Amino acid sequence: MNSSRYSRAYERWAPLVARVLLGGTFLMGAAFKIPGTQGFVMESGMAAAMGLPHASIFVTLAFVVEVVAGISLIIGWHARAAALVLAAFTLALALIFYTNFSDQMVMGEFISHLGLIAGLLYVSVYGAQTIAVRRDWTQVS
Repeated sequence: MNSSRYSRAYERWAPLVARVLLGGTFLMGAAFKIPGTQGFVMESGMAAAMGLPHASIFVTLAFVVEVVAGISLIIGWHARAAALVLAAFTLALALIFYTNFSDQMVMGEFISHLGLIAGLLYVSVYGAQTIAVRRDWTQVS
């Protein structure tokens, strides 16, 4: 196998696969927050139980952020901004919902959120790279 071919193909497709996996995570989360569904009611109830005021408004905003930024990240349209928004959103979720470290499951969720944040920060620095609708204007060729 020619390593330079492997490297070029990998460098071309890996950023797209990473963006699809990261963005898909948020689109799956948004599927549970579609306003008017049972999932929306459950998500709003969980947010209210954590003490979040006006929970249904926040869940609706979370739905919009996850859909818009998730799709933007996947297609590579303003990927840097989308990744940064999703990183901040994920950090906020981790700090609001997953700080009971005496529960190992909650601690695992917190660490999982940190992993998502790390990947999103990487995209926020390097942009969509290849196979994108529109590269970010700040991206260096």
